[in-house]
Amino acid sequence: MAAAEYHRGFQFMTCVKARAVASSFAVIAAALVFAFADATPAAAFSFGKKHKEEAPPPPPVEAELTVGPPVLAGYVIDQAGAYASYVRKASAISPAFPNGPAVGDALRVGAHSEQHQLQQGVVAYAAIVALQDPAFVSAVRGFAAHASQRDAMVGYILADPNYVMTLGGHDSAAGLIVAALNDQATHLRTTGDRVKQESLDIQLKAAWSKKYVPNPDQRLSDIKQLSASPIAADDDLRALLQQAAAGSAPLTLSGPPVTPPYNQAVVRGMALAALAILGRASDANMDYVMPLLVNDGDGYCFSMSKLNLYQCLAVARPYYEDMYCLGLHALADTGQCVANSIGHPQPEAPAALPAAIADAAPTGAGGGPGAATPRP
Repeated sequence: MAAAEYHRGFQFMTCVKARAVASSFAVIAAALVFAFADATPAAAFSFGKKHKEEAPPPPPVEAELTVGPPVLAGYVIDQAGAYASYVRKASAISPAFPNGPAVGDALRVGAHSEQHQLQQGVVAYAAIVALQDPAFVSAVRGFAAHASQRDAMVGYILADPNYVMTLGGHDSAAGLIVAALNDQATHLRTTGDRVKQESLDIQLKAAWSKKYVPNPDQRLSDIKQLSASPIAADDDLRALLQQAAAGSAPLTLSGPPVTPPYNQAVVRGMALAALAILGRASDANMDYVMPLLVNDGDGYCFSMSKLNLYQCLAVARPYYEDMYCLGLHALADTGQCVANSIGHPQPEAPAALPAAIADAAPTGAGGGPGAATPRP
């Protein structure tokens, strides 16, 4: 009896286990059917195999932009024109003065140059000169056809203007700038040296040169006012520079390539030119333009030339002493500041004066007008 009951119990347990196993297989089968319901027949039975991911679609082709001629803000053209107009008028001063009033007229021309306008004018003029170099213009235009490249290039230049030294054609563009500005500096210095020399010579041949300037205090005040007043560009020069900037009437310039490093006036001029080619130096982009124009590195020289002119005129009395102040400080010193802005070396020392002239030369402090000079 006991054996029969044991046998029946064993059969019962076996059936229960069989049912449990069958139920488990049924659950697993249902899960697999559910998991692969949306799969393709091949995918449903590719257990353990890696699927090759599809390549992402290529990025959309960036549309090319129409690249127009370079555009410089009107303010830049004005500053370049004002600087060029000053150089032209001041360099045209003749040392052959017929009388005292002619000296006064020349002094007003030579002194009428506001310091900050000169600083900005040098950079603005350098930018227009850089735009005359085909290699530089072509290299920058290569980045202007696509918005992403153009915007990146603008960002690099604004972050550091020295970035232009990595662009093609920078050495030839810098060569044109150095040659053009050095030529202007030379004209100013040469004119100033001639006027200064005439201030020494004229004492021996023209009695009027030793007469006192009437109301010297008012004359000094007028000169200070002129020196603080910006000048307007001559209409013909402004039109010429505007056409040159746009490429419609290129300037005739030449100069050998110059390798880095460059002074900031040269660097900023090329940076401003690059922005003009990229379409980011127009009247609507003055927030980009002004930081490049404001070159404080050259400010000290221009400021000192003005202070020396004022000090010279403060003690000058005869007309020939005004000529001396005009030649040395208003003209030659300003020319040297332009040369310094492009890194040009100091000029050679002038030859010694003949003994007869040296004896009559002013002997005041700093070589300027002094009480030791005979006066009527």
